[in-house]
Amino acid sequence: MANFCRSCDAKIKWVRTDGGKRMPLDAEPHAEGTIFILGRRNREVGRVLLGDALEEARERGEALYRSHFATCPHAEDWRKG
Repeated sequence: MANFCRSCDAKIKWVRTDGGKRMPLDAEPHAEGTIFILGRRNREVGRVLLGDALEEARERGEALYRSHFATCPHAEDWRKG
């Protein structure tokens, strides 16, 4: 089932962070992505990769995603203060 951003109607997917919070991602992997998805289906966890881990994932050709907060033109409307 596809999910869509309520602000900009872009197709998104939801994952959980390691801390258990929900995080919206752009639905498709992107060359500038930094988020690696672990698990499958309803148990997907999004992990932000940095430094060597990010470079190694890119070298392996892993699918990396971008946070939808980085691409949504209305992201500020959803940020918690």
